[in-house]
Amino acid sequence: MINFIKNDTPITICDIGASSIDKTEFIDELFNNTNSKLIGFEPNEEEFNKLEKNNPRKTFYDYAIGDGSEKYLNICKGVGMSSFLEPDMDYLNNFYWFDEHSKIVKKKKIKTKKLDDIREKIDLLKIDVQGYEYEIIQHGKEKIKNSLVIQLETSPIPLYKNEKTSSEVINQLEKLGFSLHMFNKVNTKPFKPMKINNSIYQGLHHLFQLDCVMINNFQDIDSFNKEDLTKLILIMFYSFKSYDFVDYLIRIMDKKFNLNLIEQYRKLNSSFKILKKY
Repeated sequence: MINFIKNDTPITICDIGASSIDKTEFIDELFNNTNSKLIGFEPNEEEFNKLEKNNPRKTFYDYAIGDGSEKYLNICKGVGMSSFLEPDMDYLNNFYWFDEHSKIVKKKKIKTKKLDDIREKIDLLKIDVQGYEYEIIQHGKEKIKNSLVIQLETSPIPLYKNEKTSSEVINQLEKLGFSLHMFNKVNTKPFKPMKINNSIYQGLHHLFQLDCVMINNFQDIDSFNKEDLTKLILIMFYSFKSYDFVDYLIRIMDKKFNLNLIEQYRKLNSSFKILKKY
């Protein structure tokens, strides 16, 4: 724990697609170890009802982030596949599980709100909306420009009809000043009928989905104010274990604000067990 670096104002975490189906350790680590608050959006009523409502640092909303209009949410048998878009079964049928769980069981009209209409300044933005990422970014450019880090799920080959590819979404964020730093998760799938180590979930090489971590204004980090630089350090340390990048950021902070934190950090860093992700 880097308790010698503290932020003055809460780190605002925005969780778009806050369903508890997929674990979000990167959010939990940051939330539990820093002065932070979370706002989350989950339009699926069943999943919204499962969310933690008794924590004063967490606020959840039962509407969706989108283009501001009403839309039909396709609720699938596998709830994690639910989306405003329809699953592309021609592609998904190549893999196990999806032929059954991607079936749409009902449709529900949902109100949406533009990300740009959200009042809070966002520091860490997580987007996991099953193929609808591009549209959220399109209607949230001003809010996104002022955030520090984005983690979003993308697909190199679309899983849904009319979904944008990973490269298109990444390019969209690059135009807003973001740079791809790392993949928080690389999800591979085996093509049927082959199984890898007798598992239908463990893929070999085929990239199915990528959780991309993108950093704002990488080339001009040395121009960040002290509070934003502090928050970026804490996000990259707790959420993404990017220890070498944190070293780089602390050196910038030391030089810019006449501090001497790097030796404390490196002493702490010597005790870490560092694992390469891929």
